[in-house]
Amino acid sequence: VMASFTAFWAAVALRLPDAPFKLDAKGIALFALIGVAGAVATPLAGRWGDRGFARPMLIGSHLLIIASLALCAWAGVLESRMGALVVLSVGSILLDLGITTDQTLGRRAVNLLRPEARGRINGLFVALFFIGGTVGAAAASAAWSFGGWTAVCAVAAAFGILGLITDLATRTGSE
Repeated sequence: VMASFTAFWAAVALRLPDAPFKLDAKGIALFALIGVAGAVATPLAGRWGDRGFARPMLIGSHLLIIASLALCAWAGVLESRMGALVVLSVGSILLDLGITTDQTLGRRAVNLLRPEARGRINGLFVALFFIGGTVGAAAASAAWSFGGWTAVCAVAAAFGILGLITDLATRTGSE
């Protein structure tokens, strides 16, 4: 799902200067601060994961990612500047909550695998996240060139769908 995150955030700065958003460089920088809101999910996801809710939380996080990207795509076609900014802001916050929940539960899971190998496993986990991020940014670039903002949101949502399929086809998040 890191590909969803980077696909969205790599392309949103390209979309925000245009109608209906019409943000300048300062407005885009302020909009990027919305991403901080996702950090509130970390302690909650970890706590609920420890209580045995990792699997439903993972499924929920992937559904949230998909829904949030639908909101973000919708924001791009609204005519009202304020309405579009509010919808895009809500979508961005929900996306970051879903991504942060997924990452927190993923890190929790790998740390429980083999405590004596925690450092190596965390290193691999982070490396895979960066590879996912690279794939997402590259996919966003291609999607932007092919179909603009809506295509970017669709590609980012597709990565969330892959996460959901993984959840449903495996025992991901099971204790």
